[in-house]
Amino acid sequence: MAGAAGTAAGGLRNVTIDDRGGDETTHNVPIYLPPDKWSSGGHARPNASLAHNGTWHDATVHPGDSALNVSFSFTGVALFVYCIIANTPPMHKQYFDALANYTFFLDEELVGTYTHKAEKTRMFYYNVPVYVNHTLENKSHNLSIIAYPGDQPVLLLFDYAVYTTCEGRCVSDNAPTSIKTPMRTLTPAHSMDAPTSNLPTSGSDVTSTPEPRPNVGIIVAATLAGLAVFILSGTFLLHRFRQTKSSRQEAKLWRQSRFIVQSKTCPPSEPLARGGEPEKLKGYSADTQTAAYAVAHDSSIERPDVGH
Repeated sequence: MAGAAGTAAGGLRNVTIDDRGGDETTHNVPIYLPPDKWSSGGHARPNASLAHNGTWHDATVHPGDSALNVSFSFTGVALFVYCIIANTPPMHKQYFDALANYTFFLDEELVGTYTHKAEKTRMFYYNVPVYVNHTLENKSHNLSIIAYPGDQPVLLLFDYAVYTTCEGRCVSDNAPTSIKTPMRTLTPAHSMDAPTSNLPTSGSDVTSTPEPRPNVGIIVAATLAGLAVFILSGTFLLHRFRQTKSSRQEAKLWRQSRFIVQSKTCPPSEPLARGGEPEKLKGYSADTQTAAYAVAHDSSIERPDVGH
């Protein structure tokens, strides 16, 4: 099966841990707890020909039971864990629970969860990667898969795991390039006909990779950018305020100056002697002087009584 063979490439080698045969290199087998809760074939009967080496371990935890646990050790830089996932069981056969809800601990630290609610299909899903981690330090690790009791029973069908070990000179913090994740295989529940339509889609939620560390450079750049925007905004608002204030002052001066007439087209308004001729005014044209004289002798204009 792809991804299960122990092939070497660039110092990286893939090693399979089978549910029954164990580690193909160290021959250590997984530990199943509690031992009396696990079996190699319960009410859920997937197609053995599609399971790795034709075997799997299955157990169901019911509300009020102790948690189920399968664990194994390995030394490597990457790990892939595969389970068989069940869906809606055949109702006229022996009933089994199909909810998948697993929690993963690597070296006693919580590293991920996997949840799959039974879909409306009798298909089993094979070679499902329930946990993937390709950023491990090249040292000995221990992984535990735990199914906790909850409001409803949880079914765990453990098939196999693949880890990548670093041999010779290799970079331990790079993801292995030789691993190929097996494609998920579908088959109907045992002794049931496969549906002819509505092929199943993945309904699982997987959380298995470590949380990324915050990038200090990005945070500092964002802070400086925000400060620059604040300074530019303040400068712009101050400039607009000064412009508005200057415009108001100019408008005020204009309103005051409308009532002040300063023009050289009209002569001074000094009174003329009765019956006299207008004196020539310096700086004004003859037409302007004649007009001023005519206004001064207009009998329709009331004049104040000036004493002699």
